[in-house]
Amino acid sequence: MRVIDRHLAQQVVVNSLLVLLVLTALASINTFIGELSSLGEGQYQLGDAALYTLLYVPTWAYQMCVVAALIGTMLGLGELASHNELMVMRTAGLSAVRLGASALLGGVLLLVLCVVLGEWLAPPAQRYADARRAELTGYNPNSAADGIWARDGEVYLNISGMSGRNSAQGIYIYRLDGAHHLLTISSAASAAFSHGSWTLQDVHSTELGPDGAVTINVPSREWRTFLSPGLLGLFTVDSDSLSARGLYQYIRYLRTNDINADRYVAAFWSRIAQPLSLLVMVILALPFVFGPMRSATAGQRLVIGMLIGIGFYIFDSIFVQSGVVFGLNPVLTAWLPTVLLALISGIVVSRIR
Repeated sequence: MRVIDRHLAQQVVVNSLLVLLVLTALASINTFIGELSSLGEGQYQLGDAALYTLLYVPTWAYQMCVVAALIGTMLGLGELASHNELMVMRTAGLSAVRLGASALLGGVLLLVLCVVLGEWLAPPAQRYADARRAELTGYNPNSAADGIWARDGEVYLNISGMSGRNSAQGIYIYRLDGAHHLLTISSAASAAFSHGSWTLQDVHSTELGPDGAVTINVPSREWRTFLSPGLLGLFTVDSDSLSARGLYQYIRYLRTNDINADRYVAAFWSRIAQPLSLLVMVILALPFVFGPMRSATAGQRLVIGMLIGIGFYIFDSIFVQSGVVFGLNPVLTAWLPTVLLALISGIVVSRIR
């Protein structure tokens, strides 16, 4: 039995990786062609476009994992079916469910790859690619003209820019009371973060009171806040380039400050649901191997797999975004496509004879 499990799982993994390679290559070529129109902007050259495309490879691979798992499973097991290997296994007494469980082992390995790409490889590579491109071209679509804004309770922070991993420039701190009356305005030329606090340099503070304004100037001052450089960095990137951990951290910040986080909650749960969708896709491929299409050609399976996989990807994206627009429960909108796909897969698999 271990030989059969390993054989089926290997077919699923190898064929899925080949499909993933092709889909990622197509997406990367499209990205590179799109970047050619930006050549000459600032210091952005052909080599920079190639590096930008290369850094986006983990992102495209992560986004294509679910589709690749479906097509790869259909092609891998379909090849065994065309050679009558699956028929021999079933004649030997193995049920379709048992063979499907063996194929699912390959899906688990693909799930691990999907998680590694989505949590550790794609987010930092994409953020670095976008930051480097913005630096070279002088254009950053994720940055605001008035810098980074953040909130810590009744304190509002504005930073002109991050000059390093743990340093910032152009800091303005506005402190309000419970009735939203301005109490203090502080500015600092620069700040460095260390051991859980910011050290502000060249600080100018103006305290507003009933007797007028009082200005205080000090060369440096320590400011303790949970707004670390890592958290502030989340403000300048799109939710698509954040890992599930980054999204969870940002959601906690938003909820702590009573800011609507539905968009990011939906993105977070979509991140959690995607690896499970990959396993569902492996199960969904079984009826096309054991069912009426067991004698279909590889081309037919490829077309059907592309239609189902891309259709699910589009439906999932539209449904999640529509939920944010219409104010639906973000957890529901993130999970419903995967749950529906699982129900459909369960129904069609139960009809395999």
